[in-house]
Amino acid sequence: MQKSDFVESKKNIIISFGLLFLLGLGIRFYFTPFSIPISLDAIDYFAYAVAMSREGIFPSGYILTNFGWPSFVSIFFTFAKDADMLTLMDLQRILSIIISTLTIIPIYFLTKIFFKKQIALLVTILFLFDPRIIQNSIAGITDSLFILLTVLTLLFIFYKKSSLIYLSFIFVALATFVRYEGIVLIIPLLVSYVLKNKQEKIPNIKLLVGISLFLIIIIPINFINYEDTQQTSIFSQIVQRGDFISGTIIENKPDIDDEFFATNENHTIIFIENAVGGFVKYLGWILIPIFIIFSILGVIFMPKKVSKNKIIFGLFFVFLSISGIFAYGRGFQETRYLLVLLPIFTLLSGYGFNYLMKYGPKKIVLIIIVAVIICSFIFTEYKIQDKQYESEMYDATLFLTNEAEGVNNYHGNKYVKVANLQNNWPELLDKGINGKMELVTKKFVIKGFEEPQDYIELNKNKGLTHLFINEDDKFFGDIFMNEKNYPNLEKIYDSNNFNKNIKYKIFKIIDK
Repeated sequence: MQKSDFVESKKNIIISFGLLFLLGLGIRFYFTPFSIPISLDAIDYFAYAVAMSREGIFPSGYILTNFGWPSFVSIFFTFAKDADMLTLMDLQRILSIIISTLTIIPIYFLTKIFFKKQIALLVTILFLFDPRIIQNSIAGITDSLFILLTVLTLLFIFYKKSSLIYLSFIFVALATFVRYEGIVLIIPLLVSYVLKNKQEKIPNIKLLVGISLFLIIIIPINFINYEDTQQTSIFSQIVQRGDFISGTIIENKPDIDDEFFATNENHTIIFIENAVGGFVKYLGWILIPIFIIFSILGVIFMPKKVSKNKIIFGLFFVFLSISGIFAYGRGFQETRYLLVLLPIFTLLSGYGFNYLMKYGPKKIVLIIIVAVIICSFIFTEYKIQDKQYESEMYDATLFLTNEAEGVNNYHGNKYVKVANLQNNWPELLDKGINGKMELVTKKFVIKGFEEPQDYIELNKNKGLTHLFINEDDKFFGDIFMNEKNYPNLEKIYDSNNFNKNIKYKIFKIIDK
């Protein structure tokens, strides 16, 4: 290739990446519910970031592990200390979105090591427009940063400048603070180093340097955090998981706080069934709709010879799957545990593209790009939360938590904690022993009750003060339809009176 051709090719790649980056950002921003607060795990990361921006390094009491993401977010919060709660939450979302979109850069360079540029660009598009990556990126949680650090780890294992493999040790250490299970990636990284450098005369010296870089990062930060906060260290978290496996699973000790392992049934069988079933189900689910076809083609047309590279990717696949397998074994049901595997499926898809490119490259490229973007948009539109519904549900919860000390479990109660925080802002909520903010408004589960009146009578002395009832609520349906038959309930809000799309009523529990 002549120099002018090389410059032109490089220019085209930069332009293509710029357009893809903007399009990826645009789609993510389109689906981002900026008027609605973050919820669930993202709230506790938010609290840590706010506390760190106000108090300084490693604030005491907020979240026990996985503080890498909120520590990063706190840097930006320091420049917006006077901002309101929703503005800061939007900033947390935007940072996650930008990191998710930027991940296409290392994915492209990693794929380009094994395939030609055109294919590398195509598989990058698969990741960029994957619906679950898009949904996850707007949640403001740890996964976008963890995935980026994992891809960077893989990139510098295979990068043509072998000395840059040291960067992989740094990225694994940083990934460990984003999600503590990232520490197990040191094992496939060490194996990868040995496989890639076994021909060298003194690989042990270089290996020692890499391990030293890893420890120089992980030990001081872990020690400082533990000393300042008196919280559980990263290493002890791994030990606790081992204790759970050896005690609750293998020795069959009942755990009264765990619905799956509270009995004397065979815990090993329960764990294996949950783990295998959950892993297979959610692995298939994250591949739909974009990755499934190209991954299957990749498996079919991938060279069958076992190579060092395949061993390395296989090891990373296994160790990246461990946290998901463990979570599914315990009964947690989320696709997010396996999203970190998608960069590996991106590479696998390269073999599928390599086969398809034999049938008219330009036509194939255009068809694939258009099909992926349309498919992604439609699927995300179908799966994404209804912004109007979520906005009304948050407003209702905000009103409810201003009135109630305790409420029933209802669809939308994920906003109870953030509503408590909004009511208490700019002060944060009190911290619990688990490192998460405690609820001001208690939530009472309905499971185990057959009659609404029994549920009310048993829980009102424990702090239940209000009921939130949707029109399609099966358990409290009779109360919604026949409120006059319940003299111990006083209706204090009816959405019908305020032109709301959601039909719900809020009742205060009173003495007869």
